[in-house]
Amino acid sequence: MNVLSIVLLAAAAIAATPEVRTDLGEYSRTVRRSAVKTLTESFHRGEAVIGGVVTFAGNGTFFLQSEGDGIKVRYSGALPRVRDKVEVRGKPTLEGGRVTFVGSKWKKIGDSMVPEPRRVGMEDLVTVSPGHDVNATRVVVAGRVIGPLENGFAVNVGGVPVSVMADKLPPDLEDSDSTHPKVIVRGVCELVLDQSTLFGGGEDVLGVKMHLASAADVTIVPDLEYLSKKRDRYVRLASALVIGLLVFVLLAILYAFVRQRQRLFRTRTLMAERKRMADDIHDTVEQHLVGAKMLVALGRAKEAQEVLVRAKAELRDIVWGLKNDDMMRLSPAEMVRKLAADETKRGIVRVDTLLNGLPERLDAAVMRDLSLIIRESIGNAIKHGNAKKIAISSDPLLDGGWRLSIANDGAQFDPAAVPGAAEGHFGLEGMRERARRIGASLSIAPRKQGMVLVLEKGGK
Repeated sequence: MNVLSIVLLAAAAIAATPEVRTDLGEYSRTVRRSAVKTLTESFHRGEAVIGGVVTFAGNGTFFLQSEGDGIKVRYSGALPRVRDKVEVRGKPTLEGGRVTFVGSKWKKIGDSMVPEPRRVGMEDLVTVSPGHDVNATRVVVAGRVIGPLENGFAVNVGGVPVSVMADKLPPDLEDSDSTHPKVIVRGVCELVLDQSTLFGGGEDVLGVKMHLASAADVTIVPDLEYLSKKRDRYVRLASALVIGLLVFVLLAILYAFVRQRQRLFRTRTLMAERKRMADDIHDTVEQHLVGAKMLVALGRAKEAQEVLVRAKAELRDIVWGLKNDDMMRLSPAEMVRKLAADETKRGIVRVDTLLNGLPERLDAAVMRDLSLIIRESIGNAIKHGNAKKIAISSDPLLDGGWRLSIANDGAQFDPAAVPGAAEGHFGLEGMRERARRIGASLSIAPRKQGMVLVLEKGGK
């Protein structure tokens, strides 16, 4: 009979018998015996009530201790508090070679002092024998910290690594991976046994955990090795602070030197940005709003909300002239591919790219105008042409320049008949102005199916 069959058979026998009240230690030992003996002759197989003092509670579990015996209780609801004296109704299960109690209900019957921890050493943590079992009880160990863990820290206790579980690392242990202090730790011990113990095998311990109720349960014991490493750390920190102060002074001098030039540059930039504000608002914010409207119509409210958040960020950057788009640091081809991927991800239109001949780098201002032309073209194709597919391609020109084409399968129109700025439409006029600003020509014409925008920038 395998372990799974034994556990399932034990569960069936338990469910068929009435609730009993028993001593915690006797209950744990009896249930473990019932897993390897004839189940029909086991002691208390029904739902039981066990009692004890809560020594730790957290993460869906709490530990009870009574008269030197302890047990781990899993509970899905609100947990009791440390020092509560409780009774728990539930059934046993086997976990890591140990009995774990699955509680269905608990009630507080009083208050009690937490049992004093038992001092244990390496021998207590590597083997388990009758009358000598520290599992699920409060213990105190001494050792040297190995280093921090994701949810606590590790301690070497006589050659045995002990994982100390703590929600928050005590402040004095934040640098323990370099200082390795000696510590005294008080907490609830949890031993993971070899599964062969279910069949009468050796009581070998596979892992040791300790659960802390608070950071006060850890005491650092300073020694020469720890104090020396701590001193060296403070020396390095002081050196870094001195160097940092010198760097700060130099930066302050440099800042004072260039501040006037920055003010002049900022003023000129602000004037240029004000001139482009109307184009920016139309080419960025409005396109986000149009996209959000279409996503709402498709019932994709969450994605529409994300688009509106981006629109808000775009509007803020435009108004204050503080736009700093990471996309401008990409190569032109990478930028075009990212724009295409972002539009395709929305699910409204599919955008494919086939790029050749684009330069490796372009000025940030040129990149910005180029990105807004592409965004405006895609937005117009969706909004006015109901396009479903868009293809962006580029080719080199003989004079060293490049040509960028944006074709779509949307409705055709006459570019000459499109309303202009006088009628409150800035789309095409804005794209033409941006093309002129980067020294390129822009044309829009019908094709066999849909429309195509061609942007050409010469190399001379």
